[in-house]
Amino acid sequence: MNRTPDDSAPARTGAGHTRRWPKALLHGWIGGTATMLFLLVVIGALPLGDGTAFLVLYLALTVSPTVVSYRLLPRTRPKREAPKATAEATAEAERAITRYGELLRAHPYSPGEAADADELTDYRTALDAYEQAKRVAPGRVPTVLAGGRAALDRLSAGHRTASDIAWSRGRGTMRLALPRPAPGVPAVLVFETDVKQSFSVHTRSGRGGRRRILLDGGMGPTSAHVGVPAQDTDVLFVEVTASGPWRIALRRVGEARQLTDGGWLRGHGTETVLRRGGSKVVEFEHRGDTDFTVRRLTRSFRPAGVLAEGRGGARLSIPVPGRCVLRIDAVGDWKLRDPAA
Repeated sequence: MNRTPDDSAPARTGAGHTRRWPKALLHGWIGGTATMLFLLVVIGALPLGDGTAFLVLYLALTVSPTVVSYRLLPRTRPKREAPKATAEATAEAERAITRYGELLRAHPYSPGEAADADELTDYRTALDAYEQAKRVAPGRVPTVLAGGRAALDRLSAGHRTASDIAWSRGRGTMRLALPRPAPGVPAVLVFETDVKQSFSVHTRSGRGGRRRILLDGGMGPTSAHVGVPAQDTDVLFVEVTASGPWRIALRRVGEARQLTDGGWLRGHGTETVLRRGGSKVVEFEHRGDTDFTVRRLTRSFRPAGVLAEGRGGARLSIPVPGRCVLRIDAVGDWKLRDPAA
């Protein structure tokens, strides 16, 4: 392999020699002046004539120590700066941290009183990965964020390892068949992307069948959880429309989040939420300047009507049955609670 001078020994320029001359001249001037004073004061006045002999003698006394000092001084070389991360690597690391932060914010998990130790550990790991990635060198950022994403995978899986999830991964627009957790019962479709892109997901009754909207007008990064009605088939045919990378899977209906206590259930984007009972009203709060819709679904996850819709920041009290299924369609952040629970 050919190597340039920068790749091998330090470049042999005159920098080291140039840096020795100022010190050598200083030493020569000091030595010559001291010798001249010694001759004048100790030995006595010298016959210097009109001054020319004095100048010649002074230069002679100065040149000699200068040359000797130059020969004796060690050669110095400019220090080679330690390699630094390139601007491109730093910028890419910052973009990766930003995407992870948006995915973290969009994740539906919210620790509650019923959270077990493993879930809380994964939750702290996901949060710590974001903070640690901002402190480490750019080259270590992907490794740190990979650990955080693995923790989010475990939280998304309902305390199962990521290897247990039948993820289907893709990029751009694709048609695919997703295996159902169990035929003949509703399921929860999970669509995740950690890049900024618009996307939509449609389902078909079969190859070439009529399209039905599952997700439309979504915006990443997000982790959307959508209820899918029951079908007597082993697979669900879907079509994903996007521009970047994504992943999708079908989960059991029991993995949908539930509104069970008086605390806020926080979310981002589209999600189907189960409500097992409680008062006849829920409080809904939306943040941002985008559209939102709150729908009621039947127990088989089929549309049963719009409960509320609007645009921008809002805090609403929405009448609902005690036991119901709610679907929140939004692009930004929202939160939901049962005020009487």
